Amino acid sequence: MNIKTWQISLLFCGVMACHSIIAQEKPRSLPKGYQNAAPVKEKALQELCAATAETGLFSGAVLVADQGKVIFKQAFGMANHEWKIPNTLDTRFRIASVSKQFCSMLVMQLVQEGKLELDDTIVDHLPYYRKDTGERITLHHLMSHQSGIKDFTSSFDYRGTISRLSFSGDEFIKLHCSGELAHEPGTIYSYCNAGYCILGRIIEKVTRKSFEQNLQERIFDPLGMKNSGFDRNQTVIEKRASGYTYGPFGLENAAFINMGSSPGASGALYSTVEDMFLWDRALYTDQLLQQKYRDLMFTPNRDVPEVKAAGGRPQSKYGYGWQIYTRTHPVTKRRTRVINHGGAINGFRAMENRLVDDDAFVIVLCNQGDPIASTEVWNAVIRLSTELIHVVTEQPYRMPGKARQTQQQRMYQIAKTQGVEEAIKWFKSKGKQAGWGGANSTVAAQLIKDGRVDAGLRLMEFDVESTPSKTWLVRKTAQAHLNNGRPKQALRFADQGLKLKPDDESLKNIKLEAEKDLENQK
Repeated sequence: MNIKTWQISLLFCGVMACHSIIAQEKPRSLPKGYQNAAPVKEKALQELCAATAETGLFSGAVLVADQGKVIFKQAFGMANHEWKIPNTLDTRFRIASVSKQFCSMLVMQLVQEGKLELDDTIVDHLPYYRKDTGERITLHHLMSHQSGIKDFTSSFDYRGTISRLSFSGDEFIKLHCSGELAHEPGTIYSYCNAGYCILGRIIEKVTRKSFEQNLQERIFDPLGMKNSGFDRNQTVIEKRASGYTYGPFGLENAAFINMGSSPGASGALYSTVEDMFLWDRALYTDQLLQQKYRDLMFTPNRDVPEVKAAGGRPQSKYGYGWQIYTRTHPVTKRRTRVINHGGAINGFRAMENRLVDDDAFVIVLCNQGDPIASTEVWNAVIRLSTELIHVVTEQPYRMPGKARQTQQQRMYQIAKTQGVEEAIKWFKSKGKQAGWGGANSTVAAQLIKDGRVDAGLRLMEFDVESTPSKTWLVRKTAQAHLNNGRPKQALRFADQGLKLKPDDESLKNIKLEAEKDLENQK
């Protein structure tokens, strides 16, 4: 070997040695808790899903596709706990607000056919709608959440009353989607289910077919989505999952919601992970909609800012039925364009992510939800979806942490062992308030259920003291006092609530009953 050849060989060996050292050191250079995607992605995907299911915060099904092909799909947990029926890949889950993208597809198909225009107003198609606002709100505003209509889900009576009742389409819109505007149409992004209920009714008026028929004929049948549909409570739906609330004291059946009325076109669909993959693939083609109209769906309407509740960013990231944004990996700083939507409804959570530049797809469907003032299940679904994205894009990922004692469990334990005042003291120093109030409602209810009535009622009073402007919470506290034979306290809280909302019929009734009970005690 001559000197030149020897030098080249030495240089080659040195380069290879450096590569070897870098390869060995790379895993150690990751921040604590991160690991590199396994040589086989499927293994990492399976471990992530299984570990999340083991925390108890996830029950459902997952599908991940890469380069147009499914590389992982699996179901976890129970579709029905009473009968011990496990979830399967063809279990049908409510997808909640993920439904909105199907509504926007129907609208855009009708635009493509010349039957609708994006600048059509509500009153162009629903003449009964109030003209002072309906003449200013367009289909564009409705699909992009810029209508200014107040969302009915924020109503004091939504959970306990409105969501449980049955309404005709026009009746529901007149009663619950036609109030005073929160802001001028087209000036700000503010998420609004009411807008999509209105869109669903417009689709029915224009086509002279039900929203359900339009879905079936225009989307589900052409794509072979045989396990998807419009969820109606009274209909017997094969393999429909039961929905559960994952509370601090175990699972409960989710509260009833009338799917045809209040979510309606904004959130009443069910599907499976495999059907959702068929939908994803169709969105790359002209099968349902021409490219120029699909582009409108997938283009964020950045000309308006977001309301504070949505993040308060200076530009909206919402297109038509989809959120579009770029996420940056916290370690590698790799940027990934994401087209996605999440969904949350009684007993169910869903998160769908389309990574169009990577030709990848991640769908997580879950038949568990959160109680009031908790987001544990929702956060677990978001975290799982995020880490699945990291794996499929070959980025470092993190496994979920072990299930820890929740704030509610901690409060309950202290209240039982040390007394309710000690629990309140702990909360004041270490607890986290819920933005909508009632951070301790679940704990209070459990204490009352256990026979610790005084402790439970005191905790409810503390919640009111912490968030005195929440009428629903004051009303709930007044009712709890009345139910437990404390008419004097019930009257006090009823009066407090009526100062906030003088026309509240429930508070008026509580006051009348409390006054009657006090009179009878004389």
